Amino acid sequence: MNNPLPNYKIEQELGHNKSGGRVTYLATQTQTQQPVVIKQFQFAKTGTTWSDFDAHQREINLLQQLDSPSIPKYLDALETPDGFCLIQEYKSAPSLAVPQPFTPQEIKEIAIAILEVLVYLQQQLPPIIHRDIKPENILVERFPQIKVYLVDFGLARAIDSEMSASTVVKGTLGFMPPEQIFNRQLTEASDLYSLGATLICLLTNTKSTDIGNLMDESYRIHFKPLVSGLNPQFISWLDKMVAPNLKHRYPNAVTALKALLSIDIVGNGFNLERFIDLKSVTSQFMLTKLVLVGMVTVSFLMAQKASNTVRVINSGDATIYLRSHGHCPRCDLRGSDLRGLDLRFVDLTNADLRGVDLRGSDLRNARLQNANLNNANLSDADLRNADLYGADLRSSYLENTNLAQADLTYTDFRGAYLQNANLVDVDLSRTNLNHTDLTGAILPDNFP
Repeated sequence: MNNPLPNYKIEQELGHNKSGGRVTYLATQTQTQQPVVIKQFQFAKTGTTWSDFDAHQREINLLQQLDSPSIPKYLDALETPDGFCLIQEYKSAPSLAVPQPFTPQEIKEIAIAILEVLVYLQQQLPPIIHRDIKPENILVERFPQIKVYLVDFGLARAIDSEMSASTVVKGTLGFMPPEQIFNRQLTEASDLYSLGATLICLLTNTKSTDIGNLMDESYRIHFKPLVSGLNPQFISWLDKMVAPNLKHRYPNAVTALKALLSIDIVGNGFNLERFIDLKSVTSQFMLTKLVLVGMVTVSFLMAQKASNTVRVINSGDATIYLRSHGHCPRCDLRGSDLRGLDLRFVDLTNADLRGVDLRGSDLRNARLQNANLNNANLSDADLRNADLYGADLRSSYLENTNLAQADLTYTDFRGAYLQNANLVDVDLSRTNLNHTDLTGAILPDNFP
């Protein structure tokens, strides 16, 4: 840096983006001896434009609003003779672009950690899309435990009407979803493609610069022949993350995270290549028999899955079904009248409960993970110890509802009415309460 900043000692250059006029330095704050990262935007240099300056200012404004342990904190912004500087926390951790061996379980932990960051970003109002998730922008500490940091918010934008207005496509080829490449409207599913491509790099030991070698003309990433011994459920999960059509991906980070948490990355798998190599002990007949058995098993499991999806529209049928079965995961119960029912311990995981009337119902210990309760009426209901992980309760009615000790992790209460609700012993640190009416609610002691 030609003109050292006052109070900062430059230690070394960490990166240089000539096209954008950006240089990143590791520095030390001379008074506190705190290591920091200084990102200098050299606006006075040739090759930079006002749009680059706007992006720099947008990054500063965005980081000032964010508060996550997995995003290095914004510390300061200063002007220099060469341009402007953004100063952030320094994390002594290599990026995923640095070759290093990871176990499958560690890769799953990294995926979970980044998904949790994306959940946080997508719960902002309006939701934030990072737009440049790739190995270089993910830092990982490995000892004594996995800690993950998402960096470089220079391309991050909030989802709004102006997001697709730019005529210049920005991002990293190989990690941009097709809708970003073709400058279409991005959604909460867009960053999932980029994360999936990053995980494929780790699983297949592919350099980020070579990810395009695994991609066909439709932007589908062909990674399955390069991985073995992994749980087929995890392979299917990852394949859905990188689906070229965003409608075929998980709709958001909450849904993707919920699906991943229930999957063992290793196990329940079968390494066919290794099996074929054992020619001395395996005949072609036995291999054919194994394939046939596998086809029958898959057909059985698919039939089981289909049988678990229940479409119940009539309110009376819904009441009878729940009373007799005590559970209805993935049920379609839209608009049903379920007032006053005893639904303790009922399983309504992933159920469609939009507009359902559950006033006065007993839902203690109920399983409502990822359920859609948009516009539902839960006034005076008892939801103590209920599992509402990732549930959608936007614009719902919860006046006088008892939510004590409920799991509200990633629960979306935007625009909901929680007047006089009981939220004692509830962790609200990862709950979306934007524009929620909490008048008279009993809140946990640590609520800000």
